[in-house]
Amino acid sequence: MQNNLLTWADGEVKLGGELLPGIFLDQSVRGSVRFDQSEKDAQSGKHKVPLGYQDADISITLELVCDESGDCYSKLTQINKVFRADQKANPQVYSVGNRHCQARGIRNVVFSGLDSFESSEEDVITAILSFVEHLPPVIRREKQVTAAKSAAAKAGTAPAVKATPAPAPAVVSDPDSPFMAGFQAGSQ
Repeated sequence: MQNNLLTWADGEVKLGGELLPGIFLDQSVRGSVRFDQSEKDAQSGKHKVPLGYQDADISITLELVCDESGDCYSKLTQINKVFRADQKANPQVYSVGNRHCQARGIRNVVFSGLDSFESSEEDVITAILSFVEHLPPVIRREKQVTAAKSAAAKAGTAPAVKATPAPAPAVVSDPDSPFMAGFQAGSQ
């Protein structure tokens, strides 16, 4: 049992080795493109330049019902304790053990939000657990460099190479020059 593993399947959600109360209803994985937007002078609309990809957002919806294991409020309290486990430290990074996320290339996430809803008609609380894909800065930089190299290769251009300047051509000596005569006399 890993202490930093998030899994969900067969109606159960486990976070950090702890089985969360509630019935798994659905999941959502959203990926999007990041844009640089600027307004054009004297024109309507915005100019959008794609800059790469945003970290993926994952939502898991649980239904917390009142049953023999407890009421919906005690179950929500239990989930909230996992969400805010250590208020003084940074949120924990979890490895994902779910085929849907693995198919989308998501390996690590951070528990980023907890929403809860209830209606006056039923003794049920709907909890939505939000996670954000976690890519350490080193991995991001490596991916940016790799993407730049592959884009240059596709375009058929080689990456820019910083060349060292060529040495200056040799100075032609002028033995009749008084300056050169003095220079040569001083170096002997």
